[in-house]
Amino acid sequence: GPREATTTIVYYIYKNAFEWFNMGYACAQAVFLLMILLLATLVQMRFQRRWVFYG
Repeated sequence: GPREATTTIVYYIYKNAFEWFNMGYACAQAVFLLMILLLATLVQMRFQRRWVFYG
């Protein structure tokens, strides 16, 4: 989009790492994204009412 208004987080991390050679900043962004996704997954698993059991 205009002035990168619609750039996704993953693409922004890629651009930081491999186009602008900001490897440390991109790594920090990737770790932060991992923490957010891990937290969202744990919250979803915690509040999920139905569990699937195979047996």
